[in-house]
Amino acid sequence: MLPKTFDIADLSDNLADFLSDIQNHVEVTLTRQGVPWAKILPLSQVDKPTVGLNAAKKPRVAGFWQGQVKIADDFDETPKTVIDAFYRDE
Repeated sequence: MLPKTFDIADLSDNLADFLSDIQNHVEVTLTRQGVPWAKILPLSQVDKPTVGLNAAKKPRVAGFWQGQVKIADDFDETPKTVIDAFYRDE
């Protein structure tokens, strides 16, 4: 299908068409006052995942590290040397 363009000011009026196009894997460009603002691509056209907050992440699997990590018994105890470094009088 051909790419489509939606102005974000009119997006609420055309939301059903917008979502339908996305569902049908149509490339959609969002514009603000005629200037391209964002592009939504079908997943099949995405080259590689984005890095950062918008990255496509795999869901976490519970117990993935089971048996591979050992937590010391005194993990949550602060050593005396560290406490002394913060509270010593000089």
